[in-house]
Amino acid sequence: MGFMQTTRCLPGFTLVELMIVLVIASILGAIIYPSYRDHLIRAALPEATGGLSLYAARLEEYYLDHRSYADSSGGCALPVPNAGKFSFLCRPGSDGQSYLLTATGVSGDLASFSYTLDQNGNERTNGLPSGWGTVPARCWIQKRQASC
Repeated sequence: MGFMQTTRCLPGFTLVELMIVLVIASILGAIIYPSYRDHLIRAALPEATGGLSLYAARLEEYYLDHRSYADSSGGCALPVPNAGKFSFLCRPGSDGQSYLLTATGVSGDLASFSYTLDQNGNERTNGLPSGWGTVPARCWIQKRQASC
């Protein structure tokens, strides 16, 4: 017997099969990615609303002791929370008997978001990305196309 070369076909994928898998993966990615991105955004929003609520509660405690939301220099009596995904701002009224707290998205997908809270507990949405609803709104909008 001589040397005979035998070729065996190994099971594998054809180019057409690989292209079909690639098309299916692309379609799934186009559907899944926007939903995932919205999920990440919605997961970050409680940092703003929770931060505003907690800061307002701390200001109310200060008010009970000092009968003013402002300090002696006319600024807010307590330091604002540290910025994470949102920056916080406190503006006391000129008489120290009122305040307006603001949380604004710092960067990226959150940069368009802006929420406020005043001494009467009035929650307001002042900024949203396009497709999330209309502003201003008299509540904190935290879902796409939600209303008050």
